[in-house]
Amino acid sequence: MSADSFGGSGSDRRSRPPATSGDGGSGQGYAGPPVQGAALPPELESEGLTLRDYVGVIWRRLWVIALVVIVATGAAYYSRAYKTRMYASTATVIYQQNLDLANPLTGEPTIDPVTLDRELASINSVLASPDMQSRAGALLKEEGEVTSADYTITAAPQTTTHGITSTTSNVVTVTSDSSDPQLAAAAANAYATAYVAWSLQGQKAQIAVAIGVIKHQLAGYTGSARLGGDYILLKQQQQDLQILQATSLGNYRVLAPATVSSTPYAPTPLRSAILGFAIGLFAGIGLAFLLEEIDPRVRKPDEIATLLREPILGRVPRIKRKTLRRGLPVTLSQPDGPVAEAFRMVRTNLALMGVDDNVRSIAVTSCNKGEGKSVGIANLAVTMALAGKKVVLVDAALRRPRLHKFFQISNELGVSTVTAGRSTLADSLVPVDLEPGAGPDHGDYAAWAEGADSRSRLYVLPSGPLPPNPGELVVSRHFADIIRSLAREADLVLVDTPDMLSAGDTSAIAASVDGIVFLVDMHTIKKPQLLTAAEQLRRLPTRMLGILVRTEGRRSPSFYYTPGKRYYGYAYTDDGTKVMERRRSGGRRSTDRAAV
Repeated sequence: MSADSFGGSGSDRRSRPPATSGDGGSGQGYAGPPVQGAALPPELESEGLTLRDYVGVIWRRLWVIALVVIVATGAAYYSRAYKTRMYASTATVIYQQNLDLANPLTGEPTIDPVTLDRELASINSVLASPDMQSRAGALLKEEGEVTSADYTITAAPQTTTHGITSTTSNVVTVTSDSSDPQLAAAAANAYATAYVAWSLQGQKAQIAVAIGVIKHQLAGYTGSARLGGDYILLKQQQQDLQILQATSLGNYRVLAPATVSSTPYAPTPLRSAILGFAIGLFAGIGLAFLLEEIDPRVRKPDEIATLLREPILGRVPRIKRKTLRRGLPVTLSQPDGPVAEAFRMVRTNLALMGVDDNVRSIAVTSCNKGEGKSVGIANLAVTMALAGKKVVLVDAALRRPRLHKFFQISNELGVSTVTAGRSTLADSLVPVDLEPGAGPDHGDYAAWAEGADSRSRLYVLPSGPLPPNPGELVVSRHFADIIRSLAREADLVLVDTPDMLSAGDTSAIAASVDGIVFLVDMHTIKKPQLLTAAEQLRRLPTRMLGILVRTEGRRSPSFYYTPGKRYYGYAYTDDGTKVMERRRSGGRRSTDRAAV
């Protein structure tokens, strides 16, 4: 379809830039789909998780961490608190030098470390022997203690540390564990006493054997032989051994008896609770990061930019349903509100990306239906038009058109009728009044395209009656001719498309436009959907301009609130000066403005 069919010719007509850039060109146009696996541009490279990200994960999953900590701490505490209380008592026994039978009285007593270690190491086995248990049991019965099996006995030599080396001392600790503190102390003393007595009995038996051997040797001396020096020496040794046998105290003696303990050493519920708290804290944090990793929800816009590998053009707040039911875009009904300001920020970011020079037609799409794509493109079109651009808004969402409802216009003629040849493009375009109270604008499109009619800066091409084959319609050559013809006459053509994941219309429309803006609703989108959309976006035969994020809540990201229910932000005066305003949440703005 030629441009002459709906008016306009001559030098004022703008020629559309080429869709692709050839060799040696400036590279400003579309250069084909990106290569799979190519590295991200430097500005889009992921910077990894920051400290704020880690804190954010912990804060969002604080209830998980708290639950795990409470369960772990409580389980550790109560698992110990209801166990039987155990008491321990310790008696100490000191080791003394063994008897030197070769020189029992005058020999210098020296302790052989090897012999000492071997003898002390055997104490635990000796105490566990039936003979020792019988001896200790008899002592316990004499003291009137219950000789049940409700106690355990262990013995170990004490060690002394000198720098980094440790040596075994000659002191042995005999420890008894029992649920009865009286029995624990009595058992420790009984085994210590029994062991000392057993050691003394063994030593005296050894001396008695030595005396018997000497007596046997003395019996062999008769007559004059008893007057010899050997006989006299043996006789002297016999007397010395008899004295030693009568005065010997054994190799061990009790150094300190065991006392009754008033404090149980087990269980330790408080210590277990502290350990359970530490384990629960680490487990809770680990579980929080695990849940964050498998959570399909998107928490912040930066995640969207990372998954799609595209920059964010702006963030617009969700609009109340009550406001949407009024029919007009918010940028028309509330031009000074935070939503309008958010769309002005999007308009500024698009201008900074060179849209004025390189891109004359833009398609807006999203992953799923219901993300606010039609609402977003309608408000963006109004914002562009209010900035002085000639904007044409095309409703190519032929499966579920909504733009005619937003602008309260007729849908009898539109994309479907123009493509089918049942109406002309000039007759199907509907002007939109951007000045409330000025009355309906019935200006001629040809005069508007030539620049002579300045009453309206926005025209809307509705979808028209729903066609039976919308997918075939948007892929046709006639649809591409419509977009090219409009792009030659207008400053910017905005095309509303169906959602990407449920229909293939967006891929067909992408071949007819210069750029794509992808809208994402953080309230409904999931990471798997974004990953699928990212693969499809990389294959589209057009330039990806960026992402428009629809955030939760009614606040514009260009404003911040204070506890006094006031918020601050930027606005523009009639002469285009950017000023900072202080407004109340109710609506009235403050009169004091600071020019920026």
